[in-house]
Amino acid sequence: MRLFIAIRFSREIENALMDAIEKMKLQGIGANFTRRENLHLTLAFIGESDRAEDIKNIIDSLDAHRFEMTVEGSGSFGDLYWAGIGENTELEGLARDLCGRLRAAGFDIERHRFTPHITLARRVVGKKRPEITIARTAMTVGRISLMRSDRIDGRLCYREVYGRDI
Repeated sequence: MRLFIAIRFSREIENALMDAIEKMKLQGIGANFTRRENLHLTLAFIGESDRAEDIKNIIDSLDAHRFEMTVEGSGSFGDLYWAGIGENTELEGLARDLCGRLRAAGFDIERHRFTPHITLARRVVGKKRPEITIARTAMTVGRISLMRSDRIDGRLCYREVYGRDI
């Protein structure tokens, strides 16, 4: 299974992100746009693994509590365009703790700086750089999800295989 640990969004944030995606589409760019059901914030990418039970135990061992998170700003990594997350020490601490526990359990987790972002579009092409307008929107994070990534009929599909309320 191809796995990652993520935060899923409130309907209000999903609506703000989908509005931003629709505005990008109106600019005439080509891209693989993220579908509403796939919107998420990755805390840790695991990749192929058959150790879902170990990951569930790690999620359960976290000393995590509900916190506020704000979607604001945007940017790109090459031809991948994203929405940003406002500076958030609770989120950064959660990601750091989670990745540390996964590494200690033998998972090969990348050691790059955590840059929280929400992918809006991949492989963006067009005559000009798209303008991304996102309404600043906040939510209370109250759940951590172990997600599975599959390709079904050529479409990328993410589904929760385990979740823990915090």
